[in-house]
Order: sequence, then structure tokens, then C-alpha cells
Amino acid sequence: MVNLVIIAAIVLLLSLREKEVKTSRLWILPAILAYWVLSSVIKTPLTVGNILLYIVFLLIGCGIGAWRVHLEQLRIHPTTGKMMSKGSLASSLLLIVVMVLRQLASQWDVHHAVVSLSSALLFLPLGSIAARRYFLYAKVQRFQGKSV
Repeated sequence: MVNLVIIAAIVLLLSLREKEVKTSRLWILPAILAYWVLSSVIKTPLTVGNILLYIVFLLIGCGIGAWRVHLEQLRIHPTTGKMMSKGSLASSLLLIVVMVLRQLASQWDVHHAVVSLSSALLFLPLGSIAARRYFLYAKVQRFQGKSV
């Protein structure tokens, strides 16, 4: 539980500070996260119910990601001219809630349904991060006057 508190503090600190948007690197974290999620899901038995649960959680995660990028502030730095982005407290707290739910589900590891739910919860941050990065890229392109 101490690890979760430390990770939550790091997530809050990193997401609330203003940072430069580097559009050429937006795809790296979703690709790494997709590999990690898919490699851990392969270890669980794949049934039709599990696959539907994964798809539902992925779609919910995409919706969360779209909502998170809507809450972000985007501006051009006056002296450097670089595109800057700053997250909101609500989006950071949402990510922390997902991490806590995932941790609780893995501690209840006594039944197959809980294992399936625990694996499905991995798709929430995957969808959230992938959608957030895509919509952030689109927002930057619109902000700069380019088409997506």
C-alpha cells in the first residue's frame, strides 16, 4: 500500500506540472503499455466474456482519455514559442482511482471473475492514455492551424 501512495504522489506531481508537448513522441507510451497489457492478458484464459469485458473497459478508458484531454490546458509559451500542456487535478485523481481499483482487485485474487476483472482493469489506463495522446495530438494540430 505504501508503494501505491508513492506512485500516486508521483502521478500527481508529474501531471500537474506544465510540460512541453512533443508530438513526435506521443505514440511511445501507448505502444509500451499496449505490449505490457497484452502480454499480461495472454496469461489469463480467454473466453468470449473476458474479451467483451476487455473491449468494454477499453472503450470506457478511451472515453476517460477524451475527457482528460478536454480538461488539459494548452498554450504556447511566450518566450520559447513551444506548445505547453498542463493536466488537471480531476484527471490525475481519476487515474489514481483506477490504480487503486486495480490494486484492490489483485488483492482479492480468489475467484476467476475477480482475475478477469483485474485483467480488464488494465485496459482502462491503456484506453485512457492512448485516447488522451491521440486527442492531444489532434488538439495541438488544430491549435497550430494544421489538419489532423
